[in-house]
Amino acid sequence: MPSARRAARRFQWLGSILIVAKRGHQRLTCEMSNVRRFSSSIHRSLLALIAVVAIVSSVVPSASGAPGSMGSNVSSSAIASPEVTAQSVFSFDMATGITLYEKNPDERMQIGSTVKVVTALVVMEHGNPSDQVLIDESDTVDITVFSNMQLQAGDTLTVGTLLYGLLIPSGNDGANALARHVGLDLCGCDNPEDARDAFYQAMNDYAAELGLENSRFTNASGVDADSTYSTARDIAILFRELMRNERLAGIVAEPAYQFTSAGPENRTYQESTTNDLLGQLGVIGGKTGTTPEAGACVVLARQVNGGSNTVITAVLGADVEYQDSVIVDGSDERWNDARAIFGAMDDQFAWVTPGAEGTFPGLAEEMAVWQVEFNDPPTIPYPSTDATTAYQLVLHGRGGTSDEDGAVRLYYDQEQVGSVPIYSTAAQSPGLANVAGR
Repeated sequence: MPSARRAARRFQWLGSILIVAKRGHQRLTCEMSNVRRFSSSIHRSLLALIAVVAIVSSVVPSASGAPGSMGSNVSSSAIASPEVTAQSVFSFDMATGITLYEKNPDERMQIGSTVKVVTALVVMEHGNPSDQVLIDESDTVDITVFSNMQLQAGDTLTVGTLLYGLLIPSGNDGANALARHVGLDLCGCDNPEDARDAFYQAMNDYAAELGLENSRFTNASGVDADSTYSTARDIAILFRELMRNERLAGIVAEPAYQFTSAGPENRTYQESTTNDLLGQLGVIGGKTGTTPEAGACVVLARQVNGGSNTVITAVLGADVEYQDSVIVDGSDERWNDARAIFGAMDDQFAWVTPGAEGTFPGLAEEMAVWQVEFNDPPTIPYPSTDATTAYQLVLHGRGGTSDEDGAVRLYYDQEQVGSVPIYSTAAQSPGLANVAGR
């Protein structure tokens, strides 16, 4: 292992760190402070401080949000969204948090039945799929007006089967039953409306725990209400959480269901999905929502890169026309909007490993110098357009609660689009991290 003095001379030898832009291979530098000679004991302390370094340049913009790979929020996109009718769009890579497209991603708006994404997450957090639920009259809805799973008062279903009715045909009655059942345990009460209010509070608590500040929920079904709103960014992040749940991801991947109720009525329930793109263009799951105020909405999970990556895309407020509470045939533009986004995605992005030849020149060499590496190098969406790309290599101090030793922040056209964590290679070879971590 090199001595502290040798490591200090190594800092002097490096001199500066390069942040490299894609076009023209322009090299942007930021100077590091000279490492002066001190006594051996001071050397070790100084090196420990140097290990907590962010490699920055005034030419590269500072980070504007929590990196997607390290938290619930995701950053901005510099690549223009294709032209769509939707008021709001947000699309990001599920694994790294890198943003592909956005259009008014933080505009608060009605989101229709995509609210049921949060409903399902709260049910899984506080409920038990094997619980039996006796359907109450207050759970049922007017099936000529609202999407439903045709629940009958007096029937008995499990929480697990109600989740199918919630997410596949988008049953408002399923949402009411689940909110009441889980809410009764949350509030310790016996009043259905008090129980549902407790459930709505749990929905807001769930969003708050993810750091989502632009969402508020006052019902579990997504019916229009001035006090209920969310954003494309928030619902996309929430759908990422749904796709991380094996049971829920399995449900939204199903094109239809058929089951028999658990009570003595032994009633058969069967419905098909409202997701018109399921099984097409790589779509493996989604949740729809449509109301007169919300317009046509959908959030989709799409596999790309041969199935190695999943992109979450939220489309809110797309054009749609209603007549007598029924969608006019041919007026629902959310599916065309989604197709346009997917087509642009395939044309404008390649999926590469950070530091691969021709992507971020100099990154692999710098990581070798600093003795850090990607853990199972991810593939990321890399613009195949004329967008300028750049990176920041950020190193953290050792001894924290995180296993990560830093991150590579990625920029497209001066906008931070995400980051990828990096880890020390000190266990494999001696180097700076070992000295600084003493």
